[in-house]
Amino acid sequence: MRLSRYILRRLLLVIPVLLGVSIFIFALTRLTGDPVAAYVNEKMTSAQIEQVREQYHLNDPLPQQFLYWLDGIVHGDWGWSRTAAMPVTDAIKYYFPATFELALVAIIIGVVVGIFLGTRSAIKKNKPFDHATRIISLIGLSIPVFWLGLLLLQIFYGELNMFPIKGRVSESYIISGTVPNGPTGFYLVDSLVAGNLVLFGDVLWHLVLPAVTLAFGSIAVILRMQRNSMLEVLSLDYIKTARAKGLDESTVINKHARRNALIPTTTVVGLSFGALLGGAVLTESIFSWPGLGRWSAASITRMDSASILGFCLLVAFIYVMVNLIVDVLYAYLDPRVRLG
Repeated sequence: MRLSRYILRRLLLVIPVLLGVSIFIFALTRLTGDPVAAYVNEKMTSAQIEQVREQYHLNDPLPQQFLYWLDGIVHGDWGWSRTAAMPVTDAIKYYFPATFELALVAIIIGVVVGIFLGTRSAIKKNKPFDHATRIISLIGLSIPVFWLGLLLLQIFYGELNMFPIKGRVSESYIISGTVPNGPTGFYLVDSLVAGNLVLFGDVLWHLVLPAVTLAFGSIAVILRMQRNSMLEVLSLDYIKTARAKGLDESTVINKHARRNALIPTTTVVGLSFGALLGGAVLTESIFSWPGLGRWSAASITRMDSASILGFCLLVAFIYVMVNLIVDVLYAYLDPRVRLG
């Protein structure tokens, strides 16, 4: 019962957070450019442009503009994306699967590698392996994403020709019309549903370089959190008792220490996934990945305010919901969170 009240309380906090974010990003886009630019072109007359302003209430005071925009958001009208030449909601539906698929593969890489390295680093504290992982984490936190992406392209495409340079699938599949065209928009899922394992392998092969590039920073964060959490757990009395009982070290680490050490790491993993969904702009631009990040970058260069607003609101919603899920999961794993 207490957990349900905790979840309800967290859900109620989502509303003011999203409202505050929407006010901030709306005001910011209005200050950086004229929103009518998303709806007009060079062939339109002054009278037609003025008609557009009246139609979308762009001549009204800023608070009234926000209320009209907010009403449209609630009713599913997020405006027109000049960059994608379609409604913003349709553009999000079109680009979101590519970004989600990339972020999902990246977070899987980050979780597997980060937890493994963090656990081993704690076990081998102050030994060469621990020092090596510290260097990895420092590099992961400091290296620019665009530089890492270009470096991987130079090595694995330019020099070794092992991985493709861009896109979600090879051009041969696009030309032949065999690109996954399933209901989900996720190429990995749709190719499996179609039973085309060759196509699945090609899609996965295109994911490797951008996913590794995107995951590198998450690996560093998860690694450090897991290491610190493991060191704290390994110093507790119940771990010493388990060892004193004669349990082998692998049982102590895997069944007792690592399971409890994963509780604080869960928070980092959840927030990292939200960051990957919203922060893939540079990675998608470098690898010509047709996702939300590339779309938003193109929208910024065109001063497409409707698209920018839609992207920012979506990212804010994802962050809030991921944070909510992480908090609920944390409260489930550790009752002290909701009892405190």
